[in-house]
Amino acid sequence: MTARQGSLISRLSRRLILLQLLALMLVVAVASIPEPGRRGVYQLDEDVLTGIAANLMADGNRLYVPEHPDLLARIANWPDFWFMVSDSSGRRGEYGPVPDEVRRFFQDAGSLVEVEIYHDSDRATGSIIGSRMDTRVGTVTILTGGGPTLSPVIGRLKEIDPWYLAVLAIVITVLALGIPWLVRRDLAGVARVADEAARIDIDRPGTRLTEANVPPELQAMMRAMNAALTRLDEGMERRRRFLSTAAHELRTPVTVLMMRVELLPPGPERRQLMLDVARLSALAGQLLDLDRLDHDQTAHQRLDLAGLLRETMAEIAPLAVAARADLSLQLPPGPVTIMGDRQAMQRVVVNLVQNALAHGGEGVSVLVELLAPAVIRVSDTGPGIAEANRAQIFEPFFRHSKAPGSGLGLHLVQEIVQRHAGTITVGEGPGGGAEFVLRFPASDPDAATR
Repeated sequence: MTARQGSLISRLSRRLILLQLLALMLVVAVASIPEPGRRGVYQLDEDVLTGIAANLMADGNRLYVPEHPDLLARIANWPDFWFMVSDSSGRRGEYGPVPDEVRRFFQDAGSLVEVEIYHDSDRATGSIIGSRMDTRVGTVTILTGGGPTLSPVIGRLKEIDPWYLAVLAIVITVLALGIPWLVRRDLAGVARVADEAARIDIDRPGTRLTEANVPPELQAMMRAMNAALTRLDEGMERRRRFLSTAAHELRTPVTVLMMRVELLPPGPERRQLMLDVARLSALAGQLLDLDRLDHDQTAHQRLDLAGLLRETMAEIAPLAVAARADLSLQLPPGPVTIMGDRQAMQRVVVNLVQNALAHGGEGVSVLVELLAPAVIRVSDTGPGIAEANRAQIFEPFFRHSKAPGSGLGLHLVQEIVQRHAGTITVGEGPGGGAEFVLRFPASDPDAATR
């Protein structure tokens, strides 16, 4: 499995910043190449001027530099090194073999601000650099030549103004911070589409992805997804209409069949036929209940769970007798009320009891308990539900390989419980079989019916 990559925004931002840095490095590399006309020219090291200025001293009208170790080490390999220093008041000083032409040409050197003269020479003995500088003895102009030189590349880079470098650093920082913000703003529509896609629910048709503020490269994919959602909604609607029609069409023949089975003489065949017809009737009822839930046709009112359980258990009793099962009901002394749909809640109890009868086998005991404040517990003594299957039994049409039924009963139970703001859990009962516990928010018995 490959490692999870970062978000599109972070990847684009990193790559754009990296591209910017590579472009900057290319600019610096190109800028360091000497101009064609200056190739072969050795540029003097201006740090020598700084060293002279730092050690300059005055003795009357004489300006001089003591034999400082650092400065001596720098000029040791340059026997032709010289410098000349003067200020506006006429003080002067010299060191080394100052050329006569330099002395004549720069008689008034104290008024100079910047000087650069370069000759095409391998040692640049004829080159001159000079600058006006502030020292401990005042503002002076220093001229020098014949000293240390720089490589063409270093010399070229030193010509870059530090102010330009500061501005460039500020621009790079602004771009490094601005690129992620710009990318995030331009891709805000993509993040919104991702949130919309995450909220797509098959039970809530009509959801479509919004194409506004989405890059044109992704709009074609979004249109294809919206078209697929349209086809999916149409297919689900056809499925719902088919299930609703089939359920309505099944009710009449199943009712007639049940009446005819009840007219048969008592015996094992009659009992088995009654169980089979009951399953058909339950399946038709489940399909109708699913249709009601899909169209949100439930009508909540104040319900007394104790009275509802009595009525429902009385209706299920013939099935328990036919299955030779022991069916019992335990109720609290007082009423337990919730806000809910009577027909839907009856379907919950019927499905859970029928599920216990179908899977428990002959002679199974089924106990339905009502506990305060609003808890229904249905347990049996059957084989129970394997722990590995407990997370799947509420999925629609899920069936164990040998289990009878359609796989809709428990899914329908969960849907109804959730629409009543309740919860349902499954585990092992006291008798070793399955145990379903349903919890609902209790209702005030004196509350008005809504």
